[in-house]
Amino acid sequence: MRTNTLQRKTQRNFLDIPSAAYEAGYSTRHFRRIIEEDRIPVLQIGRKFFILSRDLEAWKSTKGEARFDQAIQQLDGWLKHSAKISTEPVYDFEDED
Repeated sequence: MRTNTLQRKTQRNFLDIPSAAYEAGYSTRHFRRIIEEDRIPVLQIGRKFFILSRDLEAWKSTKGEARFDQAIQQLDGWLKHSAKISTEPVYDFEDED
């Protein structure tokens, strides 16, 4: 019984790239780019790549927060820019029956 518990704990320590990307809040493709840019350590087992959960947590607590703030600022800039562009009135499409 102890070996089953030990196996479950070790399974939780490894995250495949799509799971880690989901947990970090990014698409798999974008997160692969983040892995390269921020040099997050990965482990290859067979043909699949894994991230240790402690490495993902360490990244999220340091560089992950900075990336999230950058994304928020970028979205805010896009919203402000699109608000300046769209000066046309918005029509109400409710039925007047």
